Amino acid sequence: MFSSQKLISIFLIALASMLTACGFHLRGSVNLPEGVEPILIESSNKTLSINLRNALSTVGIDVTDQQSQANYRLVIVDYQKERRTASLGEGARAAEYQLIEEVVFELQDKSQQRVIGPNKLTERKIMPNDPSRVVSSSEEEKLLRGEMLQNLAAKLARQLQAYNYTNTPES
Repeated sequence: MFSSQKLISIFLIALASMLTACGFHLRGSVNLPEGVEPILIESSNKTLSINLRNALSTVGIDVTDQQSQANYRLVIVDYQKERRTASLGEGARAAEYQLIEEVVFELQDKSQQRVIGPNKLTERKIMPNDPSRVVSSSEEEKLLRGEMLQNLAAKLARQLQAYNYTNTPES
């Protein structure tokens, strides 16, 4: 007869097999076709470049610093961040701000032919404002912008994943 530990082991193996058979994968992970990676990120904004590199690496995309090693180049054409007043409170002071992060990118192959883009991705968040807590508001904005950048990187990674790399490049 089977021991309960063996039965649990068999059950877990069967469960893992069923999950992989149905296409289950962890949220946020991205699998690009063979030969696409590594990707070089090219941006005039060093901070954005580092953050994008970290975020894309986090979702499983191999990123390189060496152009000679890169199969594709992710070129950040434009990057904008903005803060707008979303609503006013008493005394016509800003009660909420709308934070906006926007990236325009294109993907180029080894011969620098554009294969995707230029595409624009935008992320928006509403941040409550408390004028009596300037320091905490500033820290909250930094955290929100970090989350927004992670979301932009995830959107970008999904676009890279969705592209059909067997197509001929756009002219």
